[in-house]
Amino acid sequence: MSSEVPENLRPRLCHIVKWPDFAGYGFNLHAEKGKAGQFIGQVDDGSPAQAGGLKEGDRIVEVNNINIGNENHQQVVTRIKSGGEETRLLVVDNETDNWYKDQKKVVKGDLPEVKFISASRDEGKSLNRGELNVH
Repeated sequence: MSSEVPENLRPRLCHIVKWPDFAGYGFNLHAEKGKAGQFIGQVDDGSPAQAGGLKEGDRIVEVNNINIGNENHQQVVTRIKSGGEETRLLVVDNETDNWYKDQKKVVKGDLPEVKFISASRDEGKSLNRGELNVH
């Protein structure tokens, strides 16, 4: 039943690092009426969040490798802040979320198809998980 995950429907692990001259990560978090979970709200132009691949409407699945499906808004905010100067958010857009539900697959950060996105101040680069050197 389960087929190869289309390139445009891959969960994204967004590694976001605070910049010295930018206040915060540059996105806000919100709940959507009638939908479970926490979602990315506005993403500021030119922000670490934008460079790290976050998009408005993304649903957060994991924060720093912890599934946040049963956590409330404040718990998720606390978990994001606990990372200090950086955080890793596993997110899915609405289309990806629906595809995984249709396939009856659970989105997790250790899936081989997860696309890792990490950004520096000057360039955003997208890597496959196998190319990442994790410390």
